[in-house]
Amino acid sequence: MWSGETVKWIDIELTSFCNIKCPGCFRQVKKKKVENILNKNSLSFEQLKKWITRKNFPNLTLLNFCGSIDEPTLHPELLDIVSHFNQFSEINIATNGSTKTIKFWQKLGEEKISVFFGLDGIDQKSIEKYRVGSRFDRIIKNWRAFIKSGGKATWQFIAFDHNEHLIDEAKKIAKNEGFENFRLIYSHRSENQESKKKQRSEEQRIVCKYAEQDRIFISHTGVALPCCFLNSEFLQSYATNEHFTDFQHLYKYTGEMLTNSIRYNQPDEIFEGELFSSVVNSWSKKPISRCWTTCKQSKQDVFIGEKLQ
Repeated sequence: MWSGETVKWIDIELTSFCNIKCPGCFRQVKKKKVENILNKNSLSFEQLKKWITRKNFPNLTLLNFCGSIDEPTLHPELLDIVSHFNQFSEINIATNGSTKTIKFWQKLGEEKISVFFGLDGIDQKSIEKYRVGSRFDRIIKNWRAFIKSGGKATWQFIAFDHNEHLIDEAKKIAKNEGFENFRLIYSHRSENQESKKKQRSEEQRIVCKYAEQDRIFISHTGVALPCCFLNSEFLQSYATNEHFTDFQHLYKYTGEMLTNSIRYNQPDEIFEGELFSSVVNSWSKKPISRCWTTCKQSKQDVFIGEKLQ
């Protein structure tokens, strides 16, 4: 199902660093389990240049810097990374937007890339209810510098009980400020507590979002996975050396990092290996529990996007 030739989209978790504390994030939900690996490591620019090449991924069209536990803009070499890969792939970055300097965001905008700003409110009071620790005044200056310099900005809004009444106002602000798109998310995460949910029609089969999009995920450790949803279980095993779920047992059985990391293997060796094939084969027999709970069609996040310009 996956190979270097078929992969068109790669999600990359650049670091284990983040500057805010969203209560529904894996960092907070499993903090006691994984805090020993947080704010410790990053994938280096040199490593990424070696791994993500036209030879390894001849049909790559999108690099999405968006992980399970990271804030991509905290990577010290991000501007160099973007400048290099922008030569042969579209680039998107998902960010809380409250890091770095105006000069940094100007340079990022000059690359004409796409950035999704996580903005679940319209002012400091509303945004910090979920994006704990973010600075709305700083985010405004940053998105203005990015957009003015030529960057393509999307306002990404997760719907909660506390902010649903602000959606229309957020759209108005986004349009007036020069955002190109508005993306509304209804999350499936139970950890989000009051998050609004919109269930799709129930389908008793796996509808793999990543497989349909020719997409894979690379953790900040270098481990390649079929999707970001499996990253949370991998990270728990990585942090604790404990293996409780069926996927964690599969990860251990297939050789853990030594056989599933692009630090030590060619991408196709991983895609053709036991981990990826076993996950896919499980769908027609006894699906991996995370696949079943997350990727039955009814359990996926609902994304509603609209153009603002």
